[in-house]
Amino acid sequence: MIKLDISHLSWQLNKSFNISRGSKNTAETIEVKLTENKFTGIGECVPYGRYNETLESVQKQILELKDGIENSEINKKNLDQFINNGAARNAIDCAMWDLESKKKKETVWSMLDIQKPQEIPSSYTVVLDDPDKMIEDIYDHREFPTIKIKVDNKNLNRILTNARESLPNTTIIVDANESFEVDDLNKNIDLFVRTKIDLLEQPLISTNDDKLLNINYPISICADESFHDSSDLDKISAKYDTINIKLDKTGGLTEALKIQKKAKEKGLKVMLGCMVSSSVSMMQILPLYKNADFIDLDGPCFLSEDRKNGIVYSNGMMKIGEEICWG
Repeated sequence: MIKLDISHLSWQLNKSFNISRGSKNTAETIEVKLTENKFTGIGECVPYGRYNETLESVQKQILELKDGIENSEINKKNLDQFINNGAARNAIDCAMWDLESKKKKETVWSMLDIQKPQEIPSSYTVVLDDPDKMIEDIYDHREFPTIKIKVDNKNLNRILTNARESLPNTTIIVDANESFEVDDLNKNIDLFVRTKIDLLEQPLISTNDDKLLNINYPISICADESFHDSSDLDKISAKYDTINIKLDKTGGLTEALKIQKKAKEKGLKVMLGCMVSSSVSMMQILPLYKNADFIDLDGPCFLSEDRKNGIVYSNGMMKIGEEICWG
């Protein structure tokens, strides 16, 4: 018999995390624990208002499946038949992976026949702020091989020009979080080319991104809010050439593994993304690292305190110890 427990955890941030839609000073996560005999697996998710999720709605979704999970009617193989993609399914799915690894006394990495790395190049996200503060933040984190810059349609020239001058060899991702109009794309083409932007993430609102259909844009464009799971691949592949896989969108690692395989078959680039959350959320998606073109998993960098045995961010690298908090 499996026992399911749900907890709401609030993580204090070390600074305000600002994007074009708003800001926050805490990260609110839901943790699922699945215990069978002496083994406990955990999964973490972040309810996201952009997708009409709340702490209450996600906990309700999980509780609706409690009996089926506890009597093993619902398992990792059929979970998607009982709940749609989203944060709730992510926490359940990843707790199932973690529990299975504990019972088998092997890591999720070995279950997937993937070598667990000791370190992986990391990204760092520069949040939307006063341009001078953003430029200073970019320079202060110049040791990171990838810098992601949160923007709206203001001060782009100043921010990006300074970024590229400071970081001539760094991968730069520009994340608009749906704040652009088509006119913003057109008038900034030369800027993006001149500053050698490597990736432009979700420039247009997802309900208006048909305007990207079959355009030959000189900068790689990534789908984030427009992309959730493998059922979206066909409709977005004519608009975007990169997808952002986040487990809180896909509904867990199980679906994410399918997505990555299908995306590569379609010739799409893959970015691994995250919400601001603990190292558990990062560890849950890291098994996809080998076939990822961009890795944007810096969520714990913004926590005042992370989990024990979490990822250590040092000299622009994600360092993964022998003792890990998940998997």
